[in-house]
Amino acid sequence: MLIATTPVPPAGWNSFDCYMGSINEEQAKANLEVFVQKLKPAGYEYFCLDAAWYADGDQEWNEELRKVGQNRKMHLDSFGRFIPSPVNFPHGLRSLADACHENGVKFGVHIMRGMPRLALERNTPIKGTSLRARDIYDPDNFCSWCRYWVATDAAKPGTFEYYKSVAEYLTEELTVDFIKLDDVVEHPDHVALFAKALDSVVRPVLLSLSPGAQDIWRGSWKQYVPYANMIRVTPDAWDYDSTNFLKLQRWYEFEELSGPELWADLDMLPLGALQVTIPQNKPTEHGAARQSRLSPIGKKVMMTIFAMSCSPLIFGGDLPQTPEEDFALATHPGVLECNRNGVVGKRVSLMRHIDVRKAPSRTEAEHGWLGIFNLNEDPRHVKLPPELLGFDRIPPLRDVWGDFDVPVGPDGILELYLPARDCAFLKY
Repeated sequence: MLIATTPVPPAGWNSFDCYMGSINEEQAKANLEVFVQKLKPAGYEYFCLDAAWYADGDQEWNEELRKVGQNRKMHLDSFGRFIPSPVNFPHGLRSLADACHENGVKFGVHIMRGMPRLALERNTPIKGTSLRARDIYDPDNFCSWCRYWVATDAAKPGTFEYYKSVAEYLTEELTVDFIKLDDVVEHPDHVALFAKALDSVVRPVLLSLSPGAQDIWRGSWKQYVPYANMIRVTPDAWDYDSTNFLKLQRWYEFEELSGPELWADLDMLPLGALQVTIPQNKPTEHGAARQSRLSPIGKKVMMTIFAMSCSPLIFGGDLPQTPEEDFALATHPGVLECNRNGVVGKRVSLMRHIDVRKAPSRTEAEHGWLGIFNLNEDPRHVKLPPELLGFDRIPPLRDVWGDFDVPVGPDGILELYLPARDCAFLKY
């Protein structure tokens, strides 16, 4: 299988948090230029366009119109596969992919489980078969939140061939290196078919799975392991400090299963300029154009979580409008060192809402990282003996964020002051 494991979590940029479904060629290339300058030197590799790269014009944020996809002209080829909008991408996506590859960056796009509604309406032929779109349609497993895609039946002849034709188009014509496959919750049969389709292409592809508006069904996790590189384990996670506690919980729930075979993805990093095309007088449920609403503490806690959980690092903000301090967080050497260690941290204790996680070094047996999270709504002065930190004796510690040595008391106990909903990120 060409879907290979990655020894460290993937890192890159995705257009959804800043442009949602409306990015165009000019905006994409402006982001690529900054990506190469700011993120690529820190090891970020993937540049991904999210939904609606095949639709003309700006996104009309009327929820009902968005669901049925009637408000924008969409483009597909004679085999029922979406192709780039000639309005938003007058030079096609191959031009953008080439620009990525010339700069040593890998290119990706978002697609959905199933096929375009337009393919069903036109009953387009399935490449390499005598079958047509209506022969593989499944009316019972539609996506509730994106009605311009419809479901296919994984058991019907022709569905695999359709997925194979999509994989061939994306990898051969658009030369993608990364595919984000959405709306996969409780559909491992479709993921298996799509992964099998990728076996037939000549270009290695990283496959990322997303649940869409639903939550990950935990019981299905292991079924996806052979087929993908990363799988999102949260709903859409926006720039609210409170989402850090959801991320902490999901990290704990999936800590045993995440690793090189399949990285648990805590969603994008909502840093920088978000929802930049959404006017202030017409906000979505998550607001309008803004800089990230995360507090300084919220940003630090989030990056600590991403570092120690080994979540993929996918930057979500519009890069030309992102402040330097947010780039500094996303490229912090201590964060990257821990994240790229590739060993998922695990909880060693939880007492009085102080959550202690530990991530051993992959290469140095006596070293690693501690994350000590205050889940309380008020500050806490904590005293932590070795056993609550997973040690027989507490080794020398250094604060990752502050870059200073952290003293351990003569009694061998670590004392810390933690503001409300803050954390300590320590290297031992």
